[in-house]
Amino acid sequence: MADTTTVLLVEDSRFFASMLKRRIEDVLGFAVEWKATYAEAAQAMDCCKDDFLVALLDVTLPDAPNGEIVTHALNKGIPSIIFTGGFDGKMREQFLSWNVVDYILKDSATCVDTLLHTIDRVARNRHVKILVVDDSHSMREALARLLRAQLYQVFDATDGVHALEVMDRTPDIALVITDYDMPRMDGFELIKHLREKHSKSELAIIGMSASGDTLTSARLLKNGANDFVPKPFNVEEFHCRVGNAVEMLDHIALIRRLSETDTLTGLYNRRYFFDRAGHFLGRCAEAGRTPCVAMVDIDHFKAVNDTYGHGAGDAVLVDVARALADSFPERAIVSRFGGEEFCVLASLAPGEPPARAFDALRARIESATTHAGDAAIRVTVSIGVACDAPGLHALITLADDRLYAAKHSGRNRVVDG
Repeated sequence: MADTTTVLLVEDSRFFASMLKRRIEDVLGFAVEWKATYAEAAQAMDCCKDDFLVALLDVTLPDAPNGEIVTHALNKGIPSIIFTGGFDGKMREQFLSWNVVDYILKDSATCVDTLLHTIDRVARNRHVKILVVDDSHSMREALARLLRAQLYQVFDATDGVHALEVMDRTPDIALVITDYDMPRMDGFELIKHLREKHSKSELAIIGMSASGDTLTSARLLKNGANDFVPKPFNVEEFHCRVGNAVEMLDHIALIRRLSETDTLTGLYNRRYFFDRAGHFLGRCAEAGRTPCVAMVDIDHFKAVNDTYGHGAGDAVLVDVARALADSFPERAIVSRFGGEEFCVLASLAPGEPPARAFDALRARIESATTHAGDAAIRVTVSIGVACDAPGLHALITLADDRLYAAKHSGRNRVVDG
């Protein structure tokens, strides 16, 4: 499915639809196309079904009171969320038989927040890969059907051995859902093997079993599963547990990103630089490449803040950071050390002149203009480069000394020796 961000809203209440449309647009930033009747919504689906990320559907419309709009949306392949004021056991069975993304009741002040969260989750699910492991073909198909309704990318495997092969081919799988009782390699052994390579912060695992033995769930969890779902399972509970596992990974990734990156520029911060530099130097040695450190400092940056204000200064920092990231997209750690100072740890091929790439960076920044309000701001940078010192701290110290020399010899230059 294409990464569309348009939501089709089908709701006959003008007041409720207007409120919901505004919340989706303001909170999620998604476009909303509103239709009040079955006829209008069906026409939009027939014309432009591929334009919609998801459809939010009222099951009782004036010209279709029995959920006909849900059937039409699903026949067009549009993921659907039912938003309804009525609910009973019979309606629940109908909703589940439709295999919709979810059903949400208009029964509390928080229902709109729940709906917004569901839409956002579905949008992010398109990029989440899940592996289903079960020796039963029918069970794999049933689980895959439920997961695809939530827009997850689904892979499957018939046992633990097969699952490890799939993981090797698809290392960015985020969640593994595995049965316990399988031939060749059961769920216990599979989880053990997975945990040897993937921590709980990198890969979530949900164990499943039809065994009535309460020790089965305990063993799966102790072996490294994040959660357990018994068979047969409740569909709503299954979706909640899968959603919780994926959101846990999202939260961990967010915390990691916030701890490793500079919030203004998006570059790595000092902490990340020093945490990863040792590994980077080791890879340079293995590949026979030369590690170089460059200290980069914006010239007369205080004058930018004093003249144009700190907002303009921030805009300059962002533009310089973007130039750094674009100039060293690979084989480098690009970080903001603080203030207007940046550090690049780069890997150069044997014989590659160290000053060439950094002088190209210097020239790029010199020729660029930052627009902040009515101001057009031009800045330059001074750069000190060191490739001829043993060890990280010696490289940083030497690069810092050469940055100092670049500043005192006129600025807007690269000193590498």
